Amino acid sequence: MNRSPETINLLLTRRSLLAAKLVEPGPTQEELQTILRCGARVPDHKGVNPWRIQVADRATQDTFHSQLPSLHSGNPASLEKTLSKEAKTAPLLLIVSSQTTSDRAPRIEQLLSGAAVCQNIIIAAAAFGYRSQWLTEWFAYSDKVKTLLGIPTTEDIIGFLYIGSESEIPKERPRPDLSQIVSKLQLP
Repeated sequence: MNRSPETINLLLTRRSLLAAKLVEPGPTQEELQTILRCGARVPDHKGVNPWRIQVADRATQDTFHSQLPSLHSGNPASLEKTLSKEAKTAPLLLIVSSQTTSDRAPRIEQLLSGAAVCQNIIIAAAAFGYRSQWLTEWFAYSDKVKTLLGIPTTEDIIGFLYIGSESEIPKERPRPDLSQIVSKLQLP
């Protein structure tokens, strides 16, 4: 049996850091390739490979974020919230989307496989010593944003993954008490 206490420790101590507090340096090209390879090693019922990953450097992010106000059509308060959050400094953004049109696996499984890609990316980035934040917000559900990003409107954006170095140590947040979320299955 191959045990890895380092992996367990990483999972127990990994924390997100607000994207606005992520700074240079970001992953090297070699590290990014490894992170992406880790991202693609997820459960994927029927081998559909429904997910796609777009890589955006700092300049591309700035262009993307500057175009969000013209694409917003909802509550003005949500736009203000986005704009304040979108003053990003993260050196890297990965946009994960999932095509859920295959009839070989249920749609929910294709979405969950995309979520597993996001989780693997976050864990792999943490293993290299980087912090990250997984965001969606209104722009993950906007057909206008999908069009801007070249993502078909029939696809789902699973997450905007901001990755970089920490400008401060992230605060721990309360975690659920296992007794509140875990129970023993008892069948009649």
